[in-house]
Amino acid sequence: MNPAGLFVSATDTGVGKTFVGCALLRAWCAAGLRPVPCKPAESGCETGPDGLYPADGAALTAAAGLPPAAVARVTPWRFPDALAPDQAARNTGRPLYLADLVDACEAQREEAEGPLLVEGAGGFYSPLAEDALNADLAAALGLPVLLVAEDRLGTLNTCLLTLEALERRGLALAGIVLNRRQPDTDPRLDNASALQRRSPVPVIELAEGTAPEAAGQRVSTSIASGLIPPSAGSASGR
Repeated sequence: MNPAGLFVSATDTGVGKTFVGCALLRAWCAAGLRPVPCKPAESGCETGPDGLYPADGAALTAAAGLPPAAVARVTPWRFPDALAPDQAARNTGRPLYLADLVDACEAQREEAEGPLLVEGAGGFYSPLAEDALNADLAAALGLPVLLVAEDRLGTLNTCLLTLEALERRGLALAGIVLNRRQPDTDPRLDNASALQRRSPVPVIELAEGTAPEAAGQRVSTSIASGLIPPSAGSASGR
């Protein structure tokens, strides 16, 4: 049986998906699991000695304890333009389609001995391919969604809109991570309580400057226990 996993999505771009994903991968590794990440498409890649370098994909690869060469499978679709992947791919002359992204994720899932973590690009309804939004990839994979949002004024609107979108598509929500990135945020702001009144899933608050180890432990112990193998014994050893 394929292991369980998560689709890490967000309310917007630049709110900390990769930080949360990497923290969670490290926590799973520390628990004795064998997680496998996949960020199938990444834009804004700089050119390195081996071609376009996917910084997010490389970070996820390292956090999962995989060798650097594994990034070729973690992030197979890479584009130089810092645009939505569908437009960035189109600019290279090779349009990207949902089937390409699903194939990349399923290839990782077939090799997985522990939980699969898939990271999208941008927000939940951001375009990802010619025929797909991030939401379409999550639906095609059938993974529960972990929603990351920046903990700031105005995030309730985008969170609640995304929760409604998840419900309409019949996707399970594993939890909501409120990632506070600005040190000058009003300390009286309480998005967590507002969301807890409107959703039954765990709401995990990450204070500004939270260390990756603490973030990963907090997220991994807060999300529903049925979404990942409950112990190292549930994952085969290599």
